[in-house]
Amino acid sequence: MIARIKTFAPPTNRSLAPATAERLALLAGSHEDQLSLCDRLEAIANSLPHGVDRSICAHAGKMLGPHLRNLHEREEAAVFAWTEEKLGDDPSVLTTLGLLKYEHCEDECFAEELAEVLGRLATADATVNPEAAGYMLRGFFTNLRRHVRFEQQCFCNLTADRSGC
Repeated sequence: MIARIKTFAPPTNRSLAPATAERLALLAGSHEDQLSLCDRLEAIANSLPHGVDRSICAHAGKMLGPHLRNLHEREEAAVFAWTEEKLGDDPSVLTTLGLLKYEHCEDECFAEELAEVLGRLATADATVNPEAAGYMLRGFFTNLRRHVRFEQQCFCNLTADRSGC
């Protein structure tokens, strides 16, 4: 079963400045992309051991690292930097942003390892243990979904004047 997370909807509250709304909309889009990626990886995990589509694994292996890095770079450049500029006098904000950046780095490193396994699944490498590959896939997408939820909550708290968080 594919788990869905309530997405961080772009703000509709007119009391937010346009720059804030724009950045939160970018973050919401990034979260949607990450959750979609998780769904695709979960489908691969569910197809193990005998129903693996090698072309899907090949595509996932090639795009996983670059796609995740791109999403994180956009978040950090547009949302995190702006948040630091606006709220950087609050040490807890800086601590939270530092933690989120660290998690981005961890997720990207894990994505590189997972991409290698996906590439091996794509070539029907008989040395790949399907149970280990499934465990690795599930560890990655479960952690990424958790990170998205945490990031959503952090930015809901930072923009507490908007409803719906």
